[in-house]
Amino acid sequence: MSIMEEIYNGKVYPSEQVVPEKGGEYWKMHQRADKLLSEFENQLSKEDYAKLNEICDCMIDCQDIMCLEFYRLGFSMGLLLMKEAEDNPYLPKEE
Repeated sequence: MSIMEEIYNGKVYPSEQVVPEKGGEYWKMHQRADKLLSEFENQLSKEDYAKLNEICDCMIDCQDIMCLEFYRLGFSMGLLLMKEAEDNPYLPKEE
């Protein structure tokens, strides 16, 4: 199936398809964050821990928004690059 068909059929989910390399820096940081949250869960009151989780959720939402903006920018730049290459006067034009 072509990428156009994949997009049309709603089968393209960039935010879900990117999986960082196992054992890489992302997973190390993820494990560290999980460990710290577990420590806070044991140390904080339920109310304070709920607030901490709310902060984490807000940060994740912010990160999702930024990822979307990076995706839009990258996609747009790719289209501009294609247009610039197509308009290049040094490339032979088919007639």
